[in-house]
Amino acid sequence: MTDRFRILVALVSVCLVVACTRVDHSEELLRDDEVGQGAATRASFEKLVEAYRTEYVARGAHAKAHACVRAYFDVLPDLRAEFRHGVFAEPGRRYRTWVRFSNGHYDLRASPDHKNDARGMALKLLEIDGEPLEQDGVNGPTQDFLMANTPVFFVRNMPDYNSFIANPEDLKSFFFPGWNPFKWRIREVFAGKQVLSPAPASVLDPMYFSITPYKLGPRNIKFAARPCHARPVQESAIAETGDHSSGADSSGADFLGEQLRAELAHTGACFIFQVQVQDPDAQAMSLDDATRAWPEQEAPFVPLATLSIPRQDFSGEEQAQFCENLAFAPWHALPAHRPLGQLNRLRRHAYPASSDYRHAQNEAQIPDAVAYWEAGGGARGNL
Repeated sequence: MTDRFRILVALVSVCLVVACTRVDHSEELLRDDEVGQGAATRASFEKLVEAYRTEYVARGAHAKAHACVRAYFDVLPDLRAEFRHGVFAEPGRRYRTWVRFSNGHYDLRASPDHKNDARGMALKLLEIDGEPLEQDGVNGPTQDFLMANTPVFFVRNMPDYNSFIANPEDLKSFFFPGWNPFKWRIREVFAGKQVLSPAPASVLDPMYFSITPYKLGPRNIKFAARPCHARPVQESAIAETGDHSSGADSSGADFLGEQLRAELAHTGACFIFQVQVQDPDAQAMSLDDATRAWPEQEAPFVPLATLSIPRQDFSGEEQAQFCENLAFAPWHALPAHRPLGQLNRLRRHAYPASSDYRHAQNEAQIPDAVAYWEAGGGARGNL
């Protein structure tokens, strides 16, 4: 055997070992500096909500609400056994649910609806069975699912998030920190462009994504809510009825809330709640890198439930104030739906920091979501 042949055999052996080594991406890897990163996040969020307060202190993210509306979250009656965990344990189960639609910006003064921004949809399922990882102190066990109308985010890990949140107005320095091109956050630039997208015709039109991963029993998943049916603008409720009394001009600062009010006055809406299941061998399905979406060809969406928003009237200051004082958080979750990854672990600090600070500064209380539902609140619709 010649030396050249021996070298060739050795190289082939190394390549086979590397190729056959299984890399498991299903387990979280904790950082050595997690405690410090979490403390920095909490401090920065308190500064953020104070710095951009108006007549009151708003949320540190998704500050502007278009509405909180009543809905029903119905687990599919024929749900496969492998997905029957947490709130999905009982096929056919119905949960009364509050849905909050919002703009993504942290500054109310910079949140006109016609401006490029992320749009959010947050769900709060009421009266669930089991003990959540965290509760808001008022509403007992709830399961919150938070989503935005993009599958990616422009921050990928704890240090980057804290760098951004400490000075959110200086995006140039965040994306291009210095003259060394190896430190530029190029992929984050493209993700940021995707996040800051033009306003939809209606908040009922987009597909909404969890962006970050979660547990579903023993599996890791990402979830999303897709409209049950495509709704071209010309087929919207306003176009069908010819009712333009809401003044929902797409150039208006509040047109998304006005549009939603007009649409739900005439008809309801529907979303399919669905999940992608992580392939632990797939390099493209990271738990930590939120700048990459999980490819649908490798992890197709599977429907688990429907979200039905009935026809209703949510107008009135009382319901708007109820919406403002509600608290949503990804860690308001059963252990079967535990949030995963670096950004979700930081959100465990950020969301309570925002909620605690704004409620204290506003001298406001988190409202009883079940009691408000049962009392009828400001809604006068068909529920």
